[in-house]
Amino acid sequence: MQKHQIRHVPVMVRDRMVGWITSRDLREVLLASMLEEIKVGDVMVQAPISVTPDTEVEEAARLIHEHKIGGMPVMEGDKLVGVITMLDLISAFITMLGLLKSSSRLDLLLPNRSEALDAAARIIKKAGGKVINVALGPIQGEKRPYYFRLEKVSLEPIVDTLKKQGYEVLDTIA
Repeated sequence: MQKHQIRHVPVMVRDRMVGWITSRDLREVLLASMLEEIKVGDVMVQAPISVTPDTEVEEAARLIHEHKIGGMPVMEGDKLVGVITMLDLISAFITMLGLLKSSSRLDLLLPNRSEALDAAARIIKKAGGKVINVALGPIQGEKRPYYFRLEKVSLEPIVDTLKKQGYEVLDTIA
């Protein structure tokens, strides 16, 4: 595992997964293994948390976060079909958020109502912005920050238009 920088591996008997072991599990028994013979079966997790190929990415991320694990097997019935790790999920979210594309970001403080989001998005579009995605920040009283990821664009005309119409621009990233 250390040689190939792998932190999680399924434990297999023929074609059937019988357990799951992590580099952390092995580190915890390293000293003891110098004094006595310890087998993988002694330290593996016998019923690991798992997902299926149809599990939503958000659910897999929730499970990894909730259980404080770095990865888990992907099972189809009792057949191991893959492994998903925290790095896989980060990569998926980066792709979903469009962070690999050249982009701009525009942060607005808006009333916490869907109509406010719709109105701001219309203004951004009319001023030349193409929205890739929108993330929401924590509610602050009656308002909340909205983080608009846009295709790469000059933000000055959009910001000017928004400010003229009374919108509060928190930040921009060209």
